[in-house]
Amino acid sequence: MYIQDKVSWNGDVENKLRLLKTLGVDCVAMDIPDGPRDGGAIDLSTLESATAFFRKAKSAVAAHGMDLRTVLATSGFDEIKRGLPGRDRQIAWLLNAVQAMGAAGIPILAYNFKLLNSKLLRSAPSNGRGGAKYISFDYDEYLKNPAPPIEPPVSEEKMWDNIAYFLKALIPAAEKAGVRLALHPDDPPVPYGTPALAGAAHIVSSFDQYRQIFEIVPSSSNGMLFCQGCVTEMQGVDVYDAIRQMGSIDKIVMVHFRNVRGEFPRFQETFVDEGDVDMYRAMQAYRDAGFKGPFSLDHSPMFPEAEIANQAFVVGYLRGLIQAVYR
Repeated sequence: MYIQDKVSWNGDVENKLRLLKTLGVDCVAMDIPDGPRDGGAIDLSTLESATAFFRKAKSAVAAHGMDLRTVLATSGFDEIKRGLPGRDRQIAWLLNAVQAMGAAGIPILAYNFKLLNSKLLRSAPSNGRGGAKYISFDYDEYLKNPAPPIEPPVSEEKMWDNIAYFLKALIPAAEKAGVRLALHPDDPPVPYGTPALAGAAHIVSSFDQYRQIFEIVPSSSNGMLFCQGCVTEMQGVDVYDAIRQMGSIDKIVMVHFRNVRGEFPRFQETFVDEGDVDMYRAMQAYRDAGFKGPFSLDHSPMFPEAEIANQAFVVGYLRGLIQAVYR
């Protein structure tokens, strides 16, 4: 079992890696801020350049006693999601990436299929423990000041066409390379029949939709990033049963181990120890389902002093649960 945290691959990466090792993190998820760019430091334009980049990054993480296990392709790929003319170029970048990741021994490519950053789909923060602020969503409050709509809007039918086009192109290559794709849920998970937020249709907001996605290209490489917060926010979902269901069919590739209070249409992202989820019980469910990590940090409450305090708290909390449940 592994504790994983994210490093944005820009700026002073060495200091970021040193900090994670100090906190007790086992493995790293590489974030590519805003996606790869022509002529940038992250060059996925050819298989050779991508392989050189990922091997160098893998070595940089290993030098700090950790493993680079995940690449986050969660932003900068809107042409794929919207079905725009540039999507084939972006898919070509990702085909180079998964082949290069396989060669470098990086087994997970995490992604989402949402059209707006989750920060835009929120209401005002709420007061939390001490002086902390909790990221919050209240549908009625959000509607008073909604995010600007995307132009042109993308229908649900078009979103299904776009994800099918993407998966049919990428999954065979990922499977051959030994890389698993991990799809993050919509955030927030908008129930079927609810009007699309900001004109962006939601097709990753329920487990029925996940099963439909898995059937587009049946493969062990077509999996799920089990965001425990987003799953808990899904209406009528028992998170422990969801862990067992997805774990039993080996679809949980990685976990965002976080806690929330409430579900759509109203929720708060709390400290890990005080939301609606019994985290010890959840950890037992992962163990019983055969999941062996990585468990990744995600979405910190806003500290009045320093965000690093919550990182340290969650890593220690996770370490204790893993030792109690898995050992």
